[in-house]
Amino acid sequence: MATLSLNKISKSFGTAKVLQDIDLAIKDREFVVFVGPSGCGKSTLLRIIAGLESATAGRIVIDGQDVSDLPPVERGISMVFQSYALYPHLTVFENIAFPLRVAKLAEAEVKAKVAKAAEILQLTDKLALKPGQLSGGQRQRVAIGRSIVRNPKVFLFDEPLSNLDAALRGDMRVELSQLHRDLSATMIYVTHDQIEAMTMAHRIVVLNKGQIEQFGSPMELYHHPATKFVATFIGQPNMNLLPAKVLAAGAEGLTVEFNGGLRLTLPVDCTTATIGDTVDVGLRPENAPLGEGISMKVRVLERLGGVAITYAITPDGQRFCAALPGDAAVAEGQTINIAINPADCHVFDKSGNVMRRRMAPAIAA
Repeated sequence: MATLSLNKISKSFGTAKVLQDIDLAIKDREFVVFVGPSGCGKSTLLRIIAGLESATAGRIVIDGQDVSDLPPVERGISMVFQSYALYPHLTVFENIAFPLRVAKLAEAEVKAKVAKAAEILQLTDKLALKPGQLSGGQRQRVAIGRSIVRNPKVFLFDEPLSNLDAALRGDMRVELSQLHRDLSATMIYVTHDQIEAMTMAHRIVVLNKGQIEQFGSPMELYHHPATKFVATFIGQPNMNLLPAKVLAAGAEGLTVEFNGGLRLTLPVDCTTATIGDTVDVGLRPENAPLGEGISMKVRVLERLGGVAITYAITPDGQRFCAALPGDAAVAEGQTINIAINPADCHVFDKSGNVMRRRMAPAIAA
């Protein structure tokens, strides 16, 4: 397959800057997911890689070749769109074979390539059908098959599962991951769904306002978010953020006080904090057990069997979510206390950047 490098890619529409100085290096046979909220520039970046949009500045290198000025057909890429873009009057066979017909390949080669793609995608028994006779997931597989037969250097996917229902999206995530393993292909996948990103990617690019917030493996982003944006975007349910006032900064870490009076010393490098500053302390819902700590009132309780997702609000109006055991003795309207282990906390300074953790966690002040 191929490597892909983006060097200082920028894109503007008039005075509106959509992408700003994007630098990215994607490895051969890697599955990389672009994720971020609507309007962050992820689909625009994918279209620039494909050649469907031109960059305002920057270069694109695929497998060592600068393709920045090449048309899409000469870049060695294939793109699968959110809409299936199938020809309704053609059979599954002819839809998959379409790019091969355009390339004027011999009939025997067309049949062999389509048969191989259909086998990989479990469509062999559907080749004589037309798109209207297929389910949504089967139509998407046909669209993917049309890309496979081109044998591209890089596969591009632009939110291909958005039109499917929740159960089918889960099935298709598994199928796409298996497809990546079967093809040993370089794949770039765009989604706004962080669950898709976490479950499918080797590495994730988190985009925000046209810039890369962080690029790393799913668990790296989960356990070591670089910014408050990444911390709250990656993970389901979202990370809790509680404001706290800085009381002291020293060798043991950062001593803070939460609204309500709880004081903790957090094991972080405190070079970017000043006494009197307000920082945001982040805590994952699964790291929020019942115990002595911060008081809050349960507003909504979702019992999902093995886990009880508890949505609460603190006396000063901060929302808080805790993932408790499924049989936890809590009820809506009840006041509970959540214990906070300093070692589980992420601390973000007033600029929204994470404060690096120390190796040895400190104890409560």
